[in-house]
Amino acid sequence: MFAPIIAAVVLAFVSAIIHALGLLMLLYWHTRQWPKIEANFSPRRNVQLFLALIGVILVLHVLEIGVWAGCYSWQHCLPDFETSFYFSGATYTTLGYGDVVLPRPWRLVGVLESLTGVLLMGWSAAFFFAMVSRLFDLRIRYWQQQRKPQ
Repeated sequence: MFAPIIAAVVLAFVSAIIHALGLLMLLYWHTRQWPKIEANFSPRRNVQLFLALIGVILVLHVLEIGVWAGCYSWQHCLPDFETSFYFSGATYTTLGYGDVVLPRPWRLVGVLESLTGVLLMGWSAAFFFAMVSRLFDLRIRYWQQQRKPQ
């Protein structure tokens, strides 16, 4: 009973590390892009930035789901990797259809995966909100400079 819980805690930390590294890389990329964004502030460029942010965040979540699925598959909790990935995705996102379930000793692992998913999705939402807020601040400063009498 303790081995699955230990595995879940390790998987939660691995997922958090993947997420932290991914968001840090995204933050560094965004910081390097900032002079270009300020120089050429346009809706098209903003949409490209939003899509890049969303794309990287989605890839991070899919990777994290894959890590949990890999563990389920490796431990033969579910018949194959596809089923493991499906279960992991439904659990991580807290959708939880219930058509696929873990064996009895691993049931609590699903709960910990859901908690991890909620925390990491919240972290992603906060990160995205911070980046969008930064762009809005830039846009407001741009408008204020345009309105100043010469």
